[in-house]
Amino acid sequence: MRNTLTLRDWLDVIKEEYLTQFLQEGGSSIKFVVPLGGLDRHQVMSEMESMAGGMNYIVVRVDASETRVHMADDVFCRAASQFPWRLAARKVVLKLAQEIGYQTEGIAAESAGPLLGAIASASSSSDQPLSEEFIFRDLRPKLESAVSVNRNLARDFRAAMTHLCLAETRDTSASQEGAPIIDWLTGANRRISSVRAYSIYNSINRTNARHFFESLLHWTKFVGYAGLVALLDDFQITLRRRQNDGRRFYTRPMAMDHYELLREFIDGTDRLDSFLMVVLADEDFLDEGAGRSDRGMGIYRALMGRISDEVRDRTLINPMSALVRLSDKAGLE
Repeated sequence: MRNTLTLRDWLDVIKEEYLTQFLQEGGSSIKFVVPLGGLDRHQVMSEMESMAGGMNYIVVRVDASETRVHMADDVFCRAASQFPWRLAARKVVLKLAQEIGYQTEGIAAESAGPLLGAIASASSSSDQPLSEEFIFRDLRPKLESAVSVNRNLARDFRAAMTHLCLAETRDTSASQEGAPIIDWLTGANRRISSVRAYSIYNSINRTNARHFFESLLHWTKFVGYAGLVALLDDFQITLRRRQNDGRRFYTRPMAMDHYELLREFIDGTDRLDSFLMVVLADEDFLDEGAGRSDRGMGIYRALMGRISDEVRDRTLINPMSALVRLSDKAGLE
């Protein structure tokens, strides 16, 4: 028998204790959620996405049945494929132009037109018209100091962001100019030759993916979002037999690699800026066995030791613990 929380009670805690202030001030947390009874994990993810998205968070979903979640670079690329790169770059251009002193009120980052023309029109007066070239000469040093040499970003990442921002200042098609960079970030084209012209010299791989993920989180906050929330559907991890349904199957070593990656996220929370990861796992994840056919958290003790309950109350549950069990009604499940 296990104590469970209702989804609504848990969401209220996440909103009040994490999303409202803790994450916005730079904190980070990794939560494991096990839906029990009649509670559908897709409902948990949808409600979480709606709540966080309404509070100006970027929300990404990573499904273990589609993405190789034991590979850090695949997890990053899947998150990157859901990030609004062009919109973020336009927000940064407007932000930096405003800091210089140009008028940006009324210019929507979501608009498709060239930004410099809009900024020039908004900032010009009848006796002092401004050209796009003049604004660009003013803006470029600011962009270089704020992005190109930003030590919170990995070198290749800040090169990519600099060129994405520059693309949004030109009259040419920014979507075509920035496409190779976005393809590289999202894993659509991993050939480094496609982005070498942008002073990018490394592919995104298992070794450096964590640095890129940290850079993504810093960039998210720099752009002006409250933070990033990642919803990880882990139900596929604990399947013991291949289903031949087209979905990914995880061997025991793959499952252990995935749990090690999650452990690394937990141990590295001090380096993760305004980030919340919610791992949705099925009941088999709670299995503490370490046999050859097991797939639960028991096969990787380092993770289990970080999230399992050390002190258990027979009637009360800590809604802020790393591992919570949810059901359609609170009580014993």
